Amino acid sequence: MTRALVGPAAALARIAVAAAIALVAPTAASRAEDDVVRDEAPGQPADEQDGNRLDLGINFEHNLFGQSGGFAIRARRVAGREVEPGMAGTADAQLTARMRAVGEARLARVDRACTLDAGQRRKLELAIESDVKRCVREIDDSRQAYAGMEVNLRDREGQVQWNRFQQDVQRCRRRLATLFDETSLFAEALTTVLDERQLSALASEVAARRSFRWRALVARAMVRLDEALALSQEQYAEVERLLLGKEPPLRINGTTRPRADQAEQLLVFMVLAEVDQQALKAAVGDERWKKVVVFANQGRQMRSWIQGQDLLESPPQ
Repeated sequence: MTRALVGPAAALARIAVAAAIALVAPTAASRAEDDVVRDEAPGQPADEQDGNRLDLGINFEHNLFGQSGGFAIRARRVAGREVEPGMAGTADAQLTARMRAVGEARLARVDRACTLDAGQRRKLELAIESDVKRCVREIDDSRQAYAGMEVNLRDREGQVQWNRFQQDVQRCRRRLATLFDETSLFAEALTTVLDERQLSALASEVAARRSFRWRALVARAMVRLDEALALSQEQYAEVERLLLGKEPPLRINGTTRPRADQAEQLLVFMVLAEVDQQALKAAVGDERWKKVVVFANQGRQMRSWIQGQDLLESPPQ
């Protein structure tokens, strides 16, 4: 049976334990401190520690493929060495795969509309591949221009460079959205590979899809107008008819992109400003027409921005 220490013996035991703790504690603390992954290396400037420095190379793909766009991420640092987040550094092979998937879906739609033979399919596949490779090169050139480039958002020069970076990212986004548009090799190949019957069938399919999509956009915008104007059934039908009669050249073959509900609604309001205003005024009455003009002006004022959202086909050169 162990006897409890009392008196001087107990005091000596307590002193021994305290000494042992004093010897061990600094070593443990140092080891724990070494295990911590720090966000900044020792001796980094204050502007790096507070997150005002950005690596544009890392940010490029986040901004190019991000749903919201225009945001910034900071690189984590371990002992002064950057550790790129998961999305950064996406390989060209992955970008190429995304584009090819869009091209294959486009080709499948063409095939359903006009039934391609093996030779036609092969020629169109080669055109798609050429468009993809050209687009990858263009985007990679832009991406490489920012590789390893850091900016300080506290500096005017850094802010200017960040704005220039955003413009380049937006240009690459537009390039992706218009990958197989009317200026692509694929679109050019369609006019030479397909016969007249096939071209007619494809044109009918495109027109039907464009009309269906415009009806859907108008229907969504009409909900907003009806809430603001309390339209009667007859007034609703007449405003809808006027909008449907001004169908714009919607882009229906763009690449996958984030939802653009706001831009699409403003597009409808832009078209609202272009319909016969006398007919519109007669349809809803003077008081309601004054409210309609407010919506129409929103679309008119945002025309340049709307046209930059790749919702419409490019006008012929």
